[in-house]
Amino acid sequence: MASLIEELVSTLEREDQLYTDLIPIQEKKTRAIVANDLDTIGKLADEEQKLVDEVGILEAKRTRITNDIATVLGKPQGTMKLEQIVQTLKNQPLEQKKLRDLHDRLRRTVARLQELNVQNKELLDQVLEMVEFNMNVIRSTRMSSGSSNYSSSAAQVDLPGMEAGTFDAKQ
Repeated sequence: MASLIEELVSTLEREDQLYTDLIPIQEKKTRAIVANDLDTIGKLADEEQKLVDEVGILEAKRTRITNDIATVLGKPQGTMKLEQIVQTLKNQPLEQKKLRDLHDRLRRTVARLQELNVQNKELLDQVLEMVEFNMNVIRSTRMSSGSSNYSSSAAQVDLPGMEAGTFDAKQ
């Protein structure tokens, strides 16, 4: 059982490191979205995907380890959560503390990543709304300019504060 706990700890530590490495990528992605820098967004998405793939591998490993721990403890596989494993280590306070601290650190890291993902999603939604709005303005401008007796300079629509590619990035 001790080797399973050590393997679980090392897997979770690596997973936490990967999640921690994702945070600056998400922060850079936020800045790239605000700056409308599609090249940077694409590069960051590639970096992000590599880390997410590695996290997926570690998640599978963590699941296997927790299933093995459940088997050793005589519990059904797929039912053991990290908190339950921590509680079973009451006779091993050092391992229990290490696992509890790691669990707490992982929760904070994942919570920060979730905040950044929500923020980036909201920014992207705003960008898409702005693109759709601009497309509608262009369509309506083209449709109205062909059916009127105005000169070509009168077909221009000036909307104050609506420059191309701008949106509200205040969150």
